[in-house]
Amino acid sequence: MSLTRRHALTLLGASLASPSLATTVEEPPMPTIRIATEGAFPPYNSLDKNGNLQGFEVDLGKAICAARGLSVIWVITDWATMIPDLLAGDFDVIMAGMAITPSRARQIAFGTEYFPSDDGATGMYVGAHTFQSPHGSLIAVQENTIHEDHLRTLGLRVETYATARKALDAVLDGAADITFGSPDYLEPLVYRTSRTLAILGTEVIEAGGAAAGFRKQDTTLRNQFNTGLAQLRSDGTLKRLNAKWFADNRDI
Repeated sequence: MSLTRRHALTLLGASLASPSLATTVEEPPMPTIRIATEGAFPPYNSLDKNGNLQGFEVDLGKAICAARGLSVIWVITDWATMIPDLLAGDFDVIMAGMAITPSRARQIAFGTEYFPSDDGATGMYVGAHTFQSPHGSLIAVQENTIHEDHLRTLGLRVETYATARKALDAVLDGAADITFGSPDYLEPLVYRTSRTLAILGTEVIEAGGAAAGFRKQDTTLRNQFNTGLAQLRSDGTLKRLNAKWFADNRDI
């Protein structure tokens, strides 16, 4: 009998004598995905006073990953570079209040909308005085957003800022006359300013609802997210998260 054969038999005998050793199997680690968000667009995503991520999309992303057996790492990324950074492989998913538009859909693939939008998105004008009009005013808006695109299509005077907060601050500081952005973001802030700001009106924007963004080749991951979202919609989790983070009762 060769040494190799004898060694193999010895190992086999040890495994038979110790069935617990033979049957112990380590659980494989959960696959980890990286989700990018802005951390500056409440109630979708923001940082709390301790610098921790919070918001509707943070809770939703965690719930989807838990439902599909995925581990998640959150990556805070500038809004303006999210799509290029996704395509460069810096992370795997975008969850940042990103509405579906034809130009974005040419670059990345979107999952199922978690806020469906049959009639288009909505933009809100906010200013310091109720008599202000967008026409002839300098309007502060977050760059690379559907709100900026809408204003430019209308031919209005626009000044862009890196975040929605900086666009709003421009109005408060007198650097701009009006800001234009998401009602979900602006309306709660108007109510907290003790009448310093006023809602001037809203307009419908041609865009789809908010959804997670993926590289087009990552179909398996996109399908996992869609399946997880469908599960959360079915068991009521999506509706509960909506009620937690948004004042109105969205049709989700």
